[in-house]
Amino acid sequence: MTQKKIERNALIVSSVTNFIIAFSGIFVYCITGLQALFLDGVFSLIAFVSTILAAVVSRISRIKTKAYPDGLHFLEPLYAIFKALLILLLLGVSIAETGRTAYAYFAYGEGELMNIDPVVPYSICMVIMCFGLSLFNRHQNKRINNTSTILAAESKGNFVDGLQTLGIGIAAVLLFFVDPDSSLGFLWYTGDFFITLFLVIVSVREPVVIIFNSFREISGGITGDRELINYINGAADEFISPVAEKNRREIVKTGMYIDVKILLDEEITHDMYAALLTAKEDMHANIKQKYENIRISFEF
Repeated sequence: MTQKKIERNALIVSSVTNFIIAFSGIFVYCITGLQALFLDGVFSLIAFVSTILAAVVSRISRIKTKAYPDGLHFLEPLYAIFKALLILLLLGVSIAETGRTAYAYFAYGEGELMNIDPVVPYSICMVIMCFGLSLFNRHQNKRINNTSTILAAESKGNFVDGLQTLGIGIAAVLLFFVDPDSSLGFLWYTGDFFITLFLVIVSVREPVVIIFNSFREISGGITGDRELINYINGAADEFISPVAEKNRREIVKTGMYIDVKILLDEEITHDMYAALLTAKEDMHANIKQKYENIRISFEF
């Protein structure tokens, strides 16, 4: 099975699971009115819609055009940036909405007791599904040597979704032990804000990291993937260095496409050049067993 086929199959599983999670979250939100559950449900809805988009991107990213002769691989990190920005927007809107509710209570004494009865069983089920899906996507990406920017984004998104739901569940359990008439009774009216604030603090790092890494890929920056770097360098040491000892490597990863430039720092004779071409073919065949979409070129 090709790496792209594994990626697309994983996205199908993600799409179905995210739909179930999103529907459940929005359904429980309609019952309870908790903004934190709205955040959780819409987060999963974004995941559902984005996995459909990701499946399309995965299918067309290898198409070659005159303008992009190596393929449309830039669409993969572009997708990851788009999804991360949506998540950041959702986090911002949610904290603003719950903050408005909390302000109304503290400033004017306006508010309603939260309904948390369905929250605990919902949280248990959704945490299992979210963390399970995160592990599944991570495992599938590992099968293709962690080359998929899309599956990496999906796995991190599922993990954040699970953390959100876990935080909601823990907060609901703790709230059962708070008397509405006690000094902590305000939590029954404003707890939604504090839960959402916690979720935002926990969740905001992952989309920021995704944006940073994906922007590096789109802009053609040198990859920071240590596993990939070590593997490429090992292959270059094995095949290229015996022919041309003085060489350096620049590795650029865009989605699942890897571009390796070998910079030769010594004068190359005609005989050496012929040997280098053979060495490059051998290196390419060796690396292609692990990384399917790779190009190797020399720079003198």
